[in-house]
Amino acid sequence: MKQKTLPYSILVIVTFLIAFYGKRISSHFTDLSFTSDIAKIIYAYSWWIVPVILVVGILYGFKNILKEMRLHQGLVIGFGFAFVTVLPMFLGSAMIGNINSEISTLKLIQSTLLAGFMEEWLFRGFLFGMLFRKLQWGFIPAAVLGAVIFGMGHIYQGVDFMQIVGIFAVTFMGAVWFAWLFIEWKENLWIPIFLHIFMNLSWILFDVSSNALGGVLPNVFRIITIALTVIFTIHYNKTKDYTRIHEGNLWSIKI
Repeated sequence: MKQKTLPYSILVIVTFLIAFYGKRISSHFTDLSFTSDIAKIIYAYSWWIVPVILVVGILYGFKNILKEMRLHQGLVIGFGFAFVTVLPMFLGSAMIGNINSEISTLKLIQSTLLAGFMEEWLFRGFLFGMLFRKLQWGFIPAAVLGAVIFGMGHIYQGVDFMQIVGIFAVTFMGAVWFAWLFIEWKENLWIPIFLHIFMNLSWILFDVSSNALGGVLPNVFRIITIALTVIFTIHYNKTKDYTRIHEGNLWSIKI
């Protein structure tokens, strides 16, 4: 594996860039204005799915794709953990916000279920997961690489410089936090997937903010949710005598 780490790392990063930016680039040459909204969604996310499946399948075997993407087990644990820890955000959003009656069912599904699953699939499962789990990158460089791109992908929500900086900071830290949870829960990608879905749902369903930054009260409840996930994770690892991220694998990149 040591001789293949560098070329495999380059392949993973290039594949990620193709998946993430492919639809944007192809939009200059492809006219989808006549297609339905569902067809547009399928086309957009096929860029995120197909390249990943091809590369993971070629490198580690097509029958092992779910296992290598860490989706083969832990769904119930992921759902339960996310439901309990995001409950403060749901209750807080219900108290301070109003149900968003203007959002369509398709848009709600796209912004919560699809966005939560697909972003974790591509950013944590593939880019971070392959670099850290399989190619011996340190946690910090593997997590930060994806977090920078993840943060940049959300700055369109900002309307001025300070808001853009705030949105980038929040989403950057969120990406690192998701990566940490993913690994510490025995590499269970369903943990960040359901957290992402439920957090988006509480944010969008009750229309508490127009962007990822949010106001003071929504962030109070978000901090409570984050704190709960950290406390539960640390307690879980103590009871199982398990910790995946440690001093020895924080920084190193083996090529």
